[in-house]
Amino acid sequence: MQGDNHRKFFPAPILRVLPWLERLRFGTLAKSSVSVMFWSGARLAAQLIWVLLLARRLGASSYGTFSGIASLALAMSGFVGLGLGLRMYQDTARDPTLFSARWRQALQALVMTGVGLAALFFVMALGMFQTTDWSLLLAIALSELMLAPVVALVAYGYASHGQMGHAAAAPVLLSLARIIAVIVLYALPRDIGIDVYGWLHVVATGLAAAALLWNCSRKLSIKRVHESLNWRDIRVGLGFSAVQASGLALSTLDKSYALRWGGDVMAGRYVAAYRFVSVAVLPVDSLMMVAMPHLFRAGANRLKASIPLLFALAVATGGYGIFMGILVWWGADLVPWLLGASFVGAQAAVRMLALYVPLYCIRTLGTNILLGFGWKRWRFLYEVLAAICMLIVAAWRIPVAGLGGAVSALLTAEIVLATLVWSRVLFGLLSRKPEAA
Repeated sequence: MQGDNHRKFFPAPILRVLPWLERLRFGTLAKSSVSVMFWSGARLAAQLIWVLLLARRLGASSYGTFSGIASLALAMSGFVGLGLGLRMYQDTARDPTLFSARWRQALQALVMTGVGLAALFFVMALGMFQTTDWSLLLAIALSELMLAPVVALVAYGYASHGQMGHAAAAPVLLSLARIIAVIVLYALPRDIGIDVYGWLHVVATGLAAAALLWNCSRKLSIKRVHESLNWRDIRVGLGFSAVQASGLALSTLDKSYALRWGGDVMAGRYVAAYRFVSVAVLPVDSLMMVAMPHLFRAGANRLKASIPLLFALAVATGGYGIFMGILVWWGADLVPWLLGASFVGAQAAVRMLALYVPLYCIRTLGTNILLGFGWKRWRFLYEVLAAICMLIVAAWRIPVAGLGGAVSALLTAEIVLATLVWSRVLFGLLSRKPEAA
């Protein structure tokens, strides 16, 4: 029966060449994917609506300013919680009895580091963005460094219990709350803009985070345990935190570079193009959420046994990336039509970024394999190297090439990272020698 089921996915000639494909099990992964894909679609729609409404209301200049500053905060948010949320995810996936203790530690770390990093960001942003009102900087610090990380922690909590639908739904609620904030902005006088929206953004993020935290505590029956943080917990968590920070820096700092070297209007057009394209890769992020417990367990066992899972994931992400890349290129002219006249020119960046879609899909699978197999140091090193490449190309090309320079910086980083990551994954599979975290 199982062999017959696999012939629905793989033709007979492929099964004869690669007979181990018949042992591949799709059941758990496919079952979880149904719920996750539903919420991924909802998240995709909500993100797109939020971007469209906000960009049309603010225009390219103010939208570029808000996104560029928020991207710096998002890059710093990788250190919020010291990586203990991701550690909770890993440990609970392997031993469910550890959940309550790991949850308490992660929540403690989130509160302590969120306050400190919000203050640090505020001071840094005052120096970097001197023409921006301090109230907007404070609003972004509160929303992105103290409140939004709660949503990520809740998602990790659900995912660690295998409740992937609830995990995927958490960011949907956050996006819906932010859509309501933009709708409120539309109801206000036209001369009220980015500074007021910043505080509407804070209120929406806070309400969503509070609702999600309350519901998660109720559904997961989190026990009251006296589990304090110690230096060993912090040291282990910092390995995950470094991975989170490097990944977020790679995916967010390009917007800050666009604002710094290209100006607010160019940054607004670049961010609009990026957001349009990034919506296309959300399903792959959701697939990685579903696959992570399997990758964590595969990393704790022999590498040889994980080859069928990795092959299936590579086929799925690679095929999806190519298809969506073509679709993005074809739909590039929709951007100025959807966002307004101030975004004319962004469609050229969208067409260049069509290549980003398959690159992102295949490299994000590779980076998650490194995480699941305990090769965090390698992932961190590769992401730092890619981020350095992006910085160099951005500083060199954006002042002279504008939008094209910003896109070139991002694509360079993705190509470098994909090459390094998959070289390490293939070497690990061929050597079949698991490494410690």
